[in-house]
Amino acid sequence: MTDMDSPEYLHDYEQATVSTTTTTPFFLYGELIKSKQTFLLLYTTFFAYLISAWWTGISLSVFLWLNVGVFFAISGSTLLNMYIDRDIDALMERTRDRPLPMGKISPKTVLKHGFLFTIAGILAIAIFVDLLTSVVVFLGAFFDVVVYSYLLKRRTRFSIIFGGIAGGLPALAGATAVSASITIPGILMGLFVLCWIPLHILTLALLPKNLEGYRNAQVPMWPVIRSKNQTIKVITLSAILSTILIALTGMVLEIRFLPLIPLFAFCFYMIWMSLNNLRNPTQIRTFRIFKLASMLMAFAFLWLFIGVIASPP
Repeated sequence: MTDMDSPEYLHDYEQATVSTTTTTPFFLYGELIKSKQTFLLLYTTFFAYLISAWWTGISLSVFLWLNVGVFFAISGSTLLNMYIDRDIDALMERTRDRPLPMGKISPKTVLKHGFLFTIAGILAIAIFVDLLTSVVVFLGAFFDVVVYSYLLKRRTRFSIIFGGIAGGLPALAGATAVSASITIPGILMGLFVLCWIPLHILTLALLPKNLEGYRNAQVPMWPVIRSKNQTIKVITLSAILSTILIALTGMVLEIRFLPLIPLFAFCFYMIWMSLNNLRNPTQIRTFRIFKLASMLMAFAFLWLFIGVIASPP
């Protein structure tokens, strides 16, 4: 048992937040659900549905309920993550100003709303979309909260793989909702997100302030328990696999090559940057890769959609 797991530590932590109230200003939820992360994952659902449905027919009702349900499910999962991680968040400079460590909201309120949001999102999809899509969304929440946050995050560097699975399932849900079936393009888009997540998370973790925070919180992130060089190798592999999966997705969707040239140019630039950082790692280049990684996710789904539009059957 680590010091963070001890009853004494948890008691002291809860005592430190005793001043919280059960009423919560609405603006806090933007921080509690990690709004940028939540909307980026919702973005993958949004475009995965449009990419998969463009030539077979878009159902406005399914599209709206899918996105509402996924938003609530992701938001609820993130609230539960915030509840689970509230002690280690208090130890890291990057996260110590979040609402829970700062005592701006009761942990019980976050826990309650996390369950309510997650269940509401899954039920909405089950009722108004289809059962299989709701199962995919449920698995996303399960992998994110139970497997990644609760079971593995404090135990192994490989936790990011399971966090990646959770991150990829919203895209799979978007494709699944079109025909209530698991499709190859949906799997490939989900795998793209899975392979993209180490590129995003590990570049963030390599930044000195964040690396020191993970060490202080005893979170076994890759650069904490392995060398910087090995971490950069994983980042480079992540960039290469992401590019391969984007190319495969375009082939399966029968998108013409010409519309995908800007996307491939972006992907190869990311690989080139990662290889340069592997040969000569610098903090500036690592931070640049981190910023480009978020752009890659948004650009990839948008450009696949443009490619589908530009490649009529």
